[in-house]
Amino acid sequence: MSFIKASFGVEKMSVDIEMNLANRPKLQDFKNYNRSEAILKRLYTMLYEHGPGYGTFLSLPFDQLIEHGTGHLFKWRREDPTPEEIELRGRGCADPRAVAELANRGGYSAYVLHPGVAAYASNFVRPDLPLIYKIDGRLNQPDTASIQSIIGDVKDAVNLGASAIGTSLYPGSDMIREDMERVAAIVREAHANGLPAVVWAYARGKGVDNIKETLYWTSTACSLAASLGADIIKTKYPAPVTDKNRDEYFSYIQSQEKKVKGIEKYLELEPEKGEELSHEELVERITYLTDAAPESFIVVSGGPKIEGDAKEELVEQTKIVMEGGAEGRIIGRNFWGVSLEEALDLTAAVKEVMRDKRFRRPFSRGIFTYER
Repeated sequence: MSFIKASFGVEKMSVDIEMNLANRPKLQDFKNYNRSEAILKRLYTMLYEHGPGYGTFLSLPFDQLIEHGTGHLFKWRREDPTPEEIELRGRGCADPRAVAELANRGGYSAYVLHPGVAAYASNFVRPDLPLIYKIDGRLNQPDTASIQSIIGDVKDAVNLGASAIGTSLYPGSDMIREDMERVAAIVREAHANGLPAVVWAYARGKGVDNIKETLYWTSTACSLAASLGADIIKTKYPAPVTDKNRDEYFSYIQSQEKKVKGIEKYLELEPEKGEELSHEELVERITYLTDAAPESFIVVSGGPKIEGDAKEELVEQTKIVMEGGAEGRIIGRNFWGVSLEEALDLTAAVKEVMRDKRFRRPFSRGIFTYER
């Protein structure tokens, strides 16, 4: 598929979902990436046995309290709970017991917890649910760190029965050199212990703060994470430019044109002032992420708490993500940040989109030494 925005001379485009999916890795490909059978089995469990299935991925992350603070505690609270209910399910939304209740009932591919929370929540979450052990974190304070602190241990993850290790990578940071070395070491250790590596690839840093979720920086983050050996990459939904960051983004891309031939292509998928991108254009933007990392599974975050009709926006965005060839979503605050009943309804709506036959990934049982 090729197209350029109307101002560049072409006015119309279409979406070729079959072609977008053909460009993506298959689980059996990972056997050729020197992944152990233990890694393949854990990826299979998350992608095929849990969640929407058929090679797609929908995870429930609860790693926001370190970075965002405890304000999340008050998004919702149980009305008139008994002491017994609190003991089993917690009082409010950002309580590990409440998240565990949602994880148990929501049918996700995996759930994400930090070390201490993972150990505590293991008393409440069903033991068969895949755990992504988030090994690092950072605080959201005035001088935000340019690199995450390692707060967990791969051996502890193994002892907890984790299905994967999660870690964050910040391209655009003034400590990107150290960050790349840190993440690469975590990925190697995870693989050595039979665990897939899930990399949160987010552009961060003083030089990119206003343009960190743009198409160029989200695709760059995916490319870098794949280069470090990520099995699954969690990245931001690539946001179109706004009046606030348009000039900065265009200036940055244009400043790189002499160094990187073709980089100006990123500007062709931005809306004109006062206009919005079509569904097809938004889908094409997702292909820029998947093209940047054809050797890793790509999942897109749910972003900040949605104001307005959350179901409508989550469904539409998920259609865009899946039609663009990505493998799925990781949605946190928009699931556990609302009451359990609403969260289950939103989860079901997103899973219904992902279970569309068009998005199913083929699977060869021959990648294992035994038949499942």
